[in-house]
Amino acid sequence: MDAQSELKDDHNKKRPCMSFRACWECKKRKLQGNIASSDVSSAAGVSSFNPELEDAVVCPLHAGDRLKKLEQLFEKFVCRKFSNDAPSQTLSRSPTLAGSISEAPQKSEFGLPEIASDGQSIMSIGSGILAGLDDWKSAPSIRTLVDNSDSGNAAASETLRRSLAALLPSQSDADVLFESTNGWTVLTNLYRPAKDLFVNRDPQSYALNMSAVAQEHPIVIARTLLHLAICICTLPPEFNVSRLFEIWNLEATMQHYVTSVTSLVTSSDEQMSTLPGLETLLLLAAYHINNSSFRQAWLIVRRGLNLAHLMGFHRIIAQRITAPIEAIEASKSIWRAFVDADRYLGLHLRLPFASDDYPCPEDAPAPLLHRSKLGAIARQISELDSSVTPQTYVRALSLDEKLEMLMRQSTKEFWEVPNVPSTARTPESADVLDRLVVQIWHFELKIFIHLPFMLRASSESRYEFSKITALAASRNLVMRWFALRNAGITQAGCRLAEIGVFIATITMALDILIEMGTKEKHEVQKAKGSDFAMVCRVITEMEKLGKTSPREKLAARSAVAIKKVLGSLDPNRRTETKTRFTIPYFGTIEVAYHRPPIRPPFDLDSDTGEKLRTTATGSRIPVFSFVSNELWPSADQPWGRELDFDIVLFDGLEDRDTEGNWAF
Repeated sequence: MDAQSELKDDHNKKRPCMSFRACWECKKRKLQGNIASSDVSSAAGVSSFNPELEDAVVCPLHAGDRLKKLEQLFEKFVCRKFSNDAPSQTLSRSPTLAGSISEAPQKSEFGLPEIASDGQSIMSIGSGILAGLDDWKSAPSIRTLVDNSDSGNAAASETLRRSLAALLPSQSDADVLFESTNGWTVLTNLYRPAKDLFVNRDPQSYALNMSAVAQEHPIVIARTLLHLAICICTLPPEFNVSRLFEIWNLEATMQHYVTSVTSLVTSSDEQMSTLPGLETLLLLAAYHINNSSFRQAWLIVRRGLNLAHLMGFHRIIAQRITAPIEAIEASKSIWRAFVDADRYLGLHLRLPFASDDYPCPEDAPAPLLHRSKLGAIARQISELDSSVTPQTYVRALSLDEKLEMLMRQSTKEFWEVPNVPSTARTPESADVLDRLVVQIWHFELKIFIHLPFMLRASSESRYEFSKITALAASRNLVMRWFALRNAGITQAGCRLAEIGVFIATITMALDILIEMGTKEKHEVQKAKGSDFAMVCRVITEMEKLGKTSPREKLAARSAVAIKKVLGSLDPNRRTETKTRFTIPYFGTIEVAYHRPPIRPPFDLDSDTGEKLRTTATGSRIPVFSFVSNELWPSADQPWGRELDFDIVLFDGLEDRDTEGNWAF
């Protein structure tokens, strides 16, 4: 019995795991027979995490499974190429590997290739993968406006195109908008549509064919919508909306165009990294400038410059190419427009510039050549915004001399105040408007140079020349704005000039206040009567514009700010305390009856503490902006230089603070 028991025990005793020369899948198949593929894959998943099987000898059949996974890893991290034809999200194989796998016999039901020997090295697999790279003869193509091979992206692009095309007005409404304003000048200054997009394929018509635009790429449609928004924004105040058949609310339509383009198109950097995309950003910035949102426009211009830098436009502009190439000429035009806008906005907002000066050929049109030289001087003017010293005054006089030399280099006809045509849509009319805007920018730069010294001329007689020069430039600037406004439908040029008119008018008003606070009244009335009359005329014109149309935001805000400055001259306010307010470019000032205006000291304990505790107004979160400038002389109450700044609390990106003041 004992012997039989021992034999039975030996028979039932399990063999050691190492004596069974098979992998876990083979052992399962021998013990349990054929099973479903899902159960086998589950068992294989368990075996991969079983530490008892790590040292087991792997059979040649299932070594293929593991080597197959290595192939996929190599393809994923080395080749980085995916299959578009596979029905499931699987990794594609290189041609060499795909051929070897397809030719190998499939013995198992799991679709795993049979490997004849477990001696196949990983190096041979890697060689097969790398051999597949030989079939890649070119780099992946760059997406353009017409290159969209992905079916999913093509469907989304078509949906976007139809959505934007539905916003386009009828051809009759578009024709009325184009002919009722000088917004058509953007076709020569900011972008150049293809010839097929014009009415009757005639670029001299300065009108776009809505049917042709609707068939174009979404970026082209978005660009046209912004062009139409600029035309609506610059319509004359007396424009009769009943002339339009499908547009009954101009302001709502304009906002809808801009909001749709901003949310659907310009939010994509990839779409903006094209020539039409950059032109779209230019038009969007021009719209915000016309709409008196300088801070928003500055952000858009800075983004456009960053994308243009990535596309190498700063290198293209430096190349002199004799044979004109359309794409290169368009790139140069876009770059110049972005740099000019950056100079214009950066100087007004006291923000740094994002690009160097650009060269301009000597045979270029006179306005273009003059504007490029003004851009170089604008960079040097921005460096004067520091403490006023004898050294900075010498530099200011040197810059003034450069501007005078530019004037002498131009013809006499260039500086005459032209008769601006009101309705003609011709290249000659566009040149006249462009020349007038360049003149206004020239005189505004003169004001920027001399304004800090003019405000000190009452106490330091050596700055008397700056006072005379700044006032003369202000008068010249205002006279040219009157010429623009008299033309009737030149709002596109007027909006660009009105901020300069505002600064010129404030300059003359401040000079009157300083004179009234330091000299006899009758003496001031005799010397400054003409300037006072000009300031009053500007206020009257701007108030009338602001009341006539809600689109004249710049004029309405300018009239309010100028009246605040002149308010201290009212005899009824002689007993009132000082009035403190913030105005664009000049910052926070205090005015009182028959006292020179001053910049108030920065009160860290009251003002800042109160503003820091300010909560959100409505649905917007307030935005802090630290403002500092050296326009004004030091106040009577000195403070630490580290606190020589002011804080403006903006209601979002709009150029209004939380108290309703217009400030940027």
